[in-house]
Amino acid sequence: MKKLFTLVSVIVVLSMLLAACAKPTVAPTEAPVATEAPTEAATPEPTAVPLGPVLKIGMISSVSGAMALYSLQQQRGFDLGLEYASGGVKDDQGRWVIANRPVEVILKDDELNAEKGVALARELIEKDGVEILQGPVSSAVAVALTTVALENKMILMIDPAASAFTTGASFNPYVFRTSRTSYDDTMVIAKYLVENVGKNFAHIYIDNAFGQGSEVALEFAVGQYGGTVTTPIPAPADTTDYTAYIQKAMESGAECLFLTWSGIGYVQLFKQLSELGALEKMTVSTGFGDNASFAAVYMDAVGTVGLNVYHYTVPTNPVNDFLVARHLELYGEPPDLFTAGGMASAIALAAALEKTGGDASGDAMIPALEGLQFEGPKGTYYIRPGDHVCEQPMNILKLVNVNPDSDGDGKNDYKFFETIYVSEYNELGIPCTLAGDYAARCDMNKQ
Repeated sequence: MKKLFTLVSVIVVLSMLLAACAKPTVAPTEAPVATEAPTEAATPEPTAVPLGPVLKIGMISSVSGAMALYSLQQQRGFDLGLEYASGGVKDDQGRWVIANRPVEVILKDDELNAEKGVALARELIEKDGVEILQGPVSSAVAVALTTVALENKMILMIDPAASAFTTGASFNPYVFRTSRTSYDDTMVIAKYLVENVGKNFAHIYIDNAFGQGSEVALEFAVGQYGGTVTTPIPAPADTTDYTAYIQKAMESGAECLFLTWSGIGYVQLFKQLSELGALEKMTVSTGFGDNASFAAVYMDAVGTVGLNVYHYTVPTNPVNDFLVARHLELYGEPPDLFTAGGMASAIALAAALEKTGGDASGDAMIPALEGLQFEGPKGTYYIRPGDHVCEQPMNILKLVNVNPDSDGDGKNDYKFFETIYVSEYNELGIPCTLAGDYAARCDMNKQ
């Protein structure tokens, strides 16, 4: 049998202080003085509080290349998060207003290149005057950007990049995330795999920060339940022929083959897995990906159960209701895999800015973000104070249809799944992986 496994809602209350206008009491005189008939005093209009300076946020993303679709999801989600957190309030130039500051997001394309991402971040800071960095899609770029955040004592809010290294080995106090980590991916399903598939694992993974982080996380998660990754198989990110890697996995004797990849490469990888008979020989496990490429990748996987980061049909809460309805209104389709992450990122930043009164400096934002619990599209999120990992729900879903059309309009509505299980935000026990001088901060998570 084949098995395929794979954001406090911030409510901005716009309040108006109503002054009770009572007429002053005048002490009577012994001889009243005749006066002209009094005129009705005009009630003064409330004085509007002037808006603060524009807050510029630099968004580093992979606008072009293999992860351009994820970048689009990031952009849309972040903007919808700003809209939600602002309560729909804009300035006269159409910018969302957060903590009485209009927000301008400046987008830059890192082209999946870490050096370019760093150069763009520095340009955004030095030339454009951004006060916060957000993104990126690429974990390699995210790791590189941690240094820029530290150099400039500026908040880097990571989403959707998933590598645990950014809040682990590459951590510094200015680095936060609303994205899940590689450990979330593996912990939520490792127990199921070991108990229902087998204890020996092969792992084909993309040889970059994302994949390497996933390998570390998989070894940890599987080991927690008595399993072993016997055959780790890194493959270059530009791989187009996976034959040698698949054959190595098939010859390893492992019962389960776990896959960690990203972007359009998944299509060719699954195609070759099928052609080489790996889907019959081993149980192949991975994460259910984005809606747009679903039919192409998972055509033969109906009936399987797997891991999922976010799917619009799963959460039941007001934030997700807003996200789905507004996304359908604006773009004619439901939000996708990383749209929720972009929204959660904006909501978390907005919540912290409200706490600081609009002060976006890193040293002001750190205490506002550490220990922040908020409601987002997936439900409850919690940013741990020690390592800044963002605990959040994760999904285990069953694939029931790759071409669903619930309303019969001839369009795929992406209602692929039956929900099997949704973890609580703090259930998974994601390990603290801080190292060196920061290792002692792990104790902060226990307070």
